[in-house]
Amino acid sequence: MEWYNMILVRQGITMRFLSFFLLLLTSATVLGKPLVFVSVLPQKAIVQALAGDALDVETMVGKGFNPEIYQPSPRQIARLSRAAVYVRAGMPFEQSWLPRFRNANPNMTVLDMRQGLDLIRDQDQESDPHIWTDPQLVKQHARLLAAELAKQFPGLEGQLEAGYQALANKLDALDGELQERLAPVKGKTFLVYHPAWSYFARRYHLRQLAVEAHGKEPNSRSLAALIDKARKAGIHRIIVQPQHSSATAKVLARALDAKLVEVDPLDEDIFASLRRLARVLTEAP
Repeated sequence: MEWYNMILVRQGITMRFLSFFLLLLTSATVLGKPLVFVSVLPQKAIVQALAGDALDVETMVGKGFNPEIYQPSPRQIARLSRAAVYVRAGMPFEQSWLPRFRNANPNMTVLDMRQGLDLIRDQDQESDPHIWTDPQLVKQHARLLAAELAKQFPGLEGQLEAGYQALANKLDALDGELQERLAPVKGKTFLVYHPAWSYFARRYHLRQLAVEAHGKEPNSRSLAALIDKARKAGIHRIIVQPQHSSATAKVLARALDAKLVEVDPLDEDIFASLRRLARVLTEAP
């Protein structure tokens, strides 16, 4: 029986060694994949389209969360300390958190997705960060981002170039599709709660009328003026998004006899969200 017990012990040791070896192998694979952090989900889609599964991409602001007031979790900061690259979007939460991100990871390269693009600025010269609502701006950004990522990860240059070409073709096709669909409503005014569609409006010759301005809701006088403008424009729908309260939009909807329609500008699927907005704007009242 002693020899039998020795065999069992040896088998147990062997199985534990194999389990440990597999764990090490898996950990090495995960650790060997460079980590890239982005601010919002549309950025994640762009990086993944360029790099495929060669990079581990994580998003700071998840689905349904508001990037104007987002507070990163301790776990996210811990993960960020391992990141090679952070791609910022220009979202409000970055203003206070980006210095902390740099402190958590001084060796991390920070890229700005707005760099080199024709940005829309408000009267305070603050730029609108939602560049992914314009397929051509996404294409320009993807070209610049692929080049920057190739500098960071030279071994991925071929993958990044192939990813860019495939994405650029899809974006050109989407742009052509949207141009054709929206041509009949050129010059049309559409009403949104949060002004997230400025680049979409500029690209397709539309006018965006927003309830919120500079992160603030309108006072009673401004609200009355907005209702008057919306009536004159024949507004029958108000575009809302899940990251913001729709309370004021509901007041407007009752005043205008309009309905609320949710379209998420922070959806990870850029193509689906732009197509949805185009459908909403071209549907009969």
